[in-house]
Amino acid sequence: MSACGSFSADNASPKASQCSDESTKGSLVILAASSMAPALTDSHEQFLAEHPCVTNVAYSYGSSATLAAQIVNGSPADVFVSASESTMNTVSDSGQAANTTLFARNSGEIMVNTASRFAKNVTNIESLSKSSIPGIKVGLCVDTAPCGVLADSILEKAGISRKAIADTESPSVEDLVSKIEMGELDAGIVYHSDCVYAKKNKRTVCVSIPADTNATNSYYVAALNTRKVTQQFVDFVSSPGFTGTLQSKFGFLAP
Repeated sequence: MSACGSFSADNASPKASQCSDESTKGSLVILAASSMAPALTDSHEQFLAEHPCVTNVAYSYGSSATLAAQIVNGSPADVFVSASESTMNTVSDSGQAANTTLFARNSGEIMVNTASRFAKNVTNIESLSKSSIPGIKVGLCVDTAPCGVLADSILEKAGISRKAIADTESPSVEDLVSKIEMGELDAGIVYHSDCVYAKKNKRTVCVSIPADTNATNSYYVAALNTRKVTQQFVDFVSSPGFTGTLQSKFGFLAP
């Protein structure tokens, strides 16, 4: 599942300066990991206000593996924001991303629906198994998605197989979080940033995973062409201001 959003310069601050080089003016298409949606949505007005040559930004979110395949197969885009090194390498190896920048990391956490009859029973990774809590419905991201790779790493450290806990597999962490929030699933392994963002709706609670069992993944951004406005977006995402907000407001880790 993917979500799209489009934001024009009309949404930017009225104090935005004029574009100094009209020849560079243009719109952007961003393909980004779904776990980045809250942060990118939160920052779009600031980006547009600071970059008056950008007339519009259209976002498409989904699993990094799916987005990488779309780029390699010719889907038009200006910037790729990936939730793993391997999916970014897929694009780089195809020759479509010359330079990549590591700008953040994320860790795993257990998300539980607060209305679930098993909510109080989920205390650790082991409790997600059917042998521990018969009848619990647990979801994971597919093993090809970065959130699924992260979950598999955590499960391996805990000595639990994917088959022992997964009732369903979601194509992206966005889809997995939605299923937990709606009560279709009792719990699942998501990103820590998803738990930070979901706190406001109070439909879920999260259980921390100990450091010796947890894992992290890396976030990369890359320009897919040499346009000036494209590089401006890449520079913005990798800037201290944006990465600082990722850490302080959205629960990401330093790169």
